[in-house]
Amino acid sequence: MNKTVKRAIIVIVVFVAVCAAVWGVMVLFRNTQKKPINVYAVSDFAMTDYWGDSSETSGLVTTDKLQKIMISDTQKISEIYVEEGQSVREGDTLLCYDTTLSGLEVKKAEIELQRQKLQLAKAQEELQKLNAMKPYSSVLITPDNNIQYQVQTTPYKMQGTGTMEDPVYYLWGEGDIIGETLFQELPEESQEMYAVLLIREHNALNGQILESWGVRLIRLEDGISMQLFVPDIPEKILKYDAEKEPYYEESGSEYTAAELGKMRSEKAQEIKDTEIAVKIAEMDYKKIKSEVEDGKVLCTVSGTVTVVRNPDEAYRNEEPVIEVSGGGGYYIDGTMSELEMEDVAKGQKVQINSWMTGTVCEGEIVEIFTYPVSNRYSYSGGNNNVSYYPFRIFVDESAALQEDEYVNITYQSQALPEECLYLENPFIRTENGKSYVYVRNEMETLEKRYIQTGKDLYGSYTQILGGVTLEDYIAFPYGNDVSEGAKTKEASIDEFYTY
Repeated sequence: MNKTVKRAIIVIVVFVAVCAAVWGVMVLFRNTQKKPINVYAVSDFAMTDYWGDSSETSGLVTTDKLQKIMISDTQKISEIYVEEGQSVREGDTLLCYDTTLSGLEVKKAEIELQRQKLQLAKAQEELQKLNAMKPYSSVLITPDNNIQYQVQTTPYKMQGTGTMEDPVYYLWGEGDIIGETLFQELPEESQEMYAVLLIREHNALNGQILESWGVRLIRLEDGISMQLFVPDIPEKILKYDAEKEPYYEESGSEYTAAELGKMRSEKAQEIKDTEIAVKIAEMDYKKIKSEVEDGKVLCTVSGTVTVVRNPDEAYRNEEPVIEVSGGGGYYIDGTMSELEMEDVAKGQKVQINSWMTGTVCEGEIVEIFTYPVSNRYSYSGGNNNVSYYPFRIFVDESAALQEDEYVNITYQSQALPEECLYLENPFIRTENGKSYVYVRNEMETLEKRYIQTGKDLYGSYTQILGGVTLEDYIAFPYGNDVSEGAKTKEASIDEFYTY
């Protein structure tokens, strides 16, 4: 081999060695420049409210041996027929209203009732839409990359005729040396040949090109000359089977689980308030209508007239004009979920709140029935997929309640309240049936920690029974760099949603 060829080979070897060194430095630099993993306060993505320590239902007030007569701003009493201390019997006339009320008042009450019913139907429809919404979810998907690489022993001639327009393309290895491989391809008749050497990932025809250079061989009288050039590689040669990059898959509505939960709660409260408004409007309508049709108020119990007040003073003080007692009180029937049966007991005190007047008083559970109701006749919050059982409350006659008015009933569970922590589901992963999260440890690196989980809430939150506390910081558990031992950096909830 002459000196020219040897010199060319040395140049190529040095060139390849320098490229390999540069590539190694780049890989090392990239590995040392990995960014810390963002970790977020558990409290930003968790709920701690315990919803099971009190329950609420509603019911209609009935009386037992008791009658109280209230008046409204539209009612004018023309005559009172009894006095305090008088004994009365059922059917006696107590008082009489002025029946000159116009039909316009009745029509106004009817219109108000219809308006409240329409508002209730609209709110119920809006709640159905909210319940059908799924929370916003953005999950990092890491595709399976099962690429079949077409590995070849190098050097490997791919294609080309050797001209400047159509050079010979070689799959080249990092350890391959220019020598007889190319020299033997140099045709005698043309005296020159163009070749492009490609180092590809995995030494595969369908691997990504890592390095490339062009070589022009010229046959001289005393040997072969080589010149390097920058090749213009066509698209069909550049093409390779690339690994699919991880990507975020978004689904659900534009609202987070916490936002949807808040919206549902607010809409449910609006429905409850509107239901109260409907009941009040119904009572107002019936009362005004009855005043126009018949002005007499008859005694409903046999007993003693305990109070007779001045009508104007009674109206101003929101007190009954006439009170008749036969030694009884008030009864209210409510319903409770079958899940609460063991935690509510006979003799337990409950709080009563009037929808109409706002009166607050205390009652006592005097009976819990053992048969469920097919149609719940009083409002009760909770799970509609369980059975509901009626219970009865007694309220002393001294309470400022009215017959046929609706009231809220609030009662406490007798069970000890539980400590609750609900974490958003995207931060929880499962492996072999066990749930885990990535938590920042004392070394401020990521730790894969298994957790104990409880019930599911709305399909958006999971109850955490152990393994994570509100004081911890956790990472979104997806991404190629999320692994045990990774460095961490505290981040805000705003940074998470712009991740």
